[in-house]
Amino acid sequence: MKSNWQQIISERKSAILERWLQSALALFPETMASGTPTGEALLDGMSMVLDNFEGNPESCGEGIHSIARIFAVQPLRPSVALSLFPLLQELLMERAPKEADTEALRARISAITFEAFDRFLENREKIYQLKVEETRSQLHMLLRSTQS
Repeated sequence: MKSNWQQIISERKSAILERWLQSALALFPETMASGTPTGEALLDGMSMVLDNFEGNPESCGEGIHSIARIFAVQPLRPSVALSLFPLLQELLMERAPKEADTEALRARISAITFEAFDRFLENREKIYQLKVEETRSQLHMLLRSTQS
């Protein structure tokens, strides 16, 4: 018998979401609470992922992007930041019935992790582009001030 992962998530969403959020907050270099703006934004993104785990790929992707954007600005290696998604697989497996289709879960978590990796790198690239542009602007202003 194959399990519907969306149904499993719906039945146990609050417990899964709470543990997943606490694990995510533990990844931050400084102490982070769930009531902070970052914690709230993570909660929203994670909730979107769980609500659309097997459903609307655009909404799930929006949640993934939100999570990846938050972690991209942190001084974390991608492997650390994205360890959050395989952790979701562990949390779901703990709560799944024995007859659950674990291969479908692994495939879905892999797809989510790859999408998160792409989004994480896109956001990191934007950050570095902004830093380069800022440095160019500062250099330009410095050159102008020395020529005056």
